Amino acid sequence: MEGAIVLKKLVISSLILFLCFVSLHAQNEGKSLGTLEIAFTFNQKNTVASNQFAIWIEDEKGRFVKTIFVTQFTARGGYTFRKESLPTWVEKAKPSTLPKETIDAITGATPESGRLVYTWDGKNEKGEYVAPGVYRFYLEATLYWSNRVIFTGTFRYGGDLQEDIPIKVEYFGDERNRDMILDVKARYVPKSQ
Repeated sequence: MEGAIVLKKLVISSLILFLCFVSLHAQNEGKSLGTLEIAFTFNQKNTVASNQFAIWIEDEKGRFVKTIFVTQFTARGGYTFRKESLPTWVEKAKPSTLPKETIDAITGATPESGRLVYTWDGKNEKGEYVAPGVYRFYLEATLYWSNRVIFTGTFRYGGDLQEDIPIKVEYFGDERNRDMILDVKARYVPKSQ
């Protein structure tokens, strides 16, 4: 008899937890929980095989979520003959499989030098809002041929204000054009209720 009562309580508790999860997910349906802002100083270079960068989001398990921005040359096929152009983004985003409309929506000409700001509103590649949780942003830049850099930061989408998200940086290759992207900052601003 006691075993049956414990089992009923366990089933009821599991059902309540499931309904809470479904309710939380449904509350997020169709609206943003906040905005990720990524800002950096871009110094355009007068060298070939440079000035390419991409910004994208992955979930906690490393699954690709969405490209926020990628320079036009790489996105429109430059990676097919210049393999050094944003190889991590190419591997993750798989631009050869994307429709032209998607490429058009995430690309732009290489910007002028200055302070740049890009935002993510919580939508995936399909235009659907993602579930609250831990996400990671990436900023990859091709500095000069195979010289490149990747900046990464982890944040909680749907969480509290995160004013200064810690950023890791990893350089590949030699020192040439390392000043192309400087002073990378990121913050997550929750949506006002």
